[in-house]
Amino acid sequence: MPETIRNTAGEIMTPEFVRLSAGTTAREGLLELRASGLDSDAMYTIYVTDADDRLIGALDLKTLLFAKDDAPVESLMDANVMSVSVADDQQHAAKLVRKYDLMSLPVTDEDGLLVGAIGVNSIVDVIEEENTEDFERMAGMLPSEESYATSSAWMLAMHRIPWLVVLLLSSLLCERVIQGYQGFLLTSGALGILVVSSMPLLMDAGGDCGSQSSTMIIRAIALGELTLSMLWEVLWKEVRIGLLCGAGLGAVHFGITMLIFGATPMSAMVVALSLLLTVTIANILGCVLPMLAHAVKLDPALMAGPLISTVADVWWPPKS
Repeated sequence: MPETIRNTAGEIMTPEFVRLSAGTTAREGLLELRASGLDSDAMYTIYVTDADDRLIGALDLKTLLFAKDDAPVESLMDANVMSVSVADDQQHAAKLVRKYDLMSLPVTDEDGLLVGAIGVNSIVDVIEEENTEDFERMAGMLPSEESYATSSAWMLAMHRIPWLVVLLLSSLLCERVIQGYQGFLLTSGALGILVVSSMPLLMDAGGDCGSQSSTMIIRAIALGELTLSMLWEVLWKEVRIGLLCGAGLGAVHFGITMLIFGATPMSAMVVALSLLLTVTIANILGCVLPMLAHAVKLDPALMAGPLISTVADVWWPPKS
């Protein structure tokens, strides 16, 4: 496969499709179908072209079967037919098929000439590859074209190390944040001990909530449900979700530290409020970062899981 059409509609299209001229009658069209030797899947959608082989419409096999023998296919077709160019990205073709529930999608060249069609089976393969890439990016890995079973340990490690190094370097910021609290922690007695013991909890809660938020946003972007114009609407929703989740987690933690660990009300309240703030900020980051990545033409899946957790850890609540 030439590199110029890699990952494009031209790579996955097939020349096995049914094409009828506009002046063909229903009876003549059925005779052409019988003579074509194509399987039933390729016959489900029939494309209509003009005298210059330009795509002008489509109809399904059922319409052709029940039409009058002398009815021209041009009168039976739907002129509002979706199509893609040979150079269009495969994912664009997959989104059209998924959005409009198409059984096949015609492919045209730069002159509008019908050159092929993409069947639903090919689209399923594209969607599966796209989902696999997203999962790998969300896990902090570079996407691989090889399956796990056929990849060597060396190859898999090389795909994981780059992002692990990035996350390691970003985690150094967390160390600096914690070091900034040394004086407060050493002079605050029981409150300092409670805060230190609660740091892993606060970091984990922020990372978990941020990951939940980013996963939902990334999925909504992939399905075309969200656009950058909806940023403020989505941000306000995630702020409210963060406040509700943070309040719930804070209340649970407040009760446990008071009843089981015997903390003072003031100490328990400080950690509960820190939990509320951490979860809310993590939710905001999990919403904003994927949408901004999408705005600058980066894969939103890059702003997921491990990266969100690390960034959320750096946004530590201000010192009291």
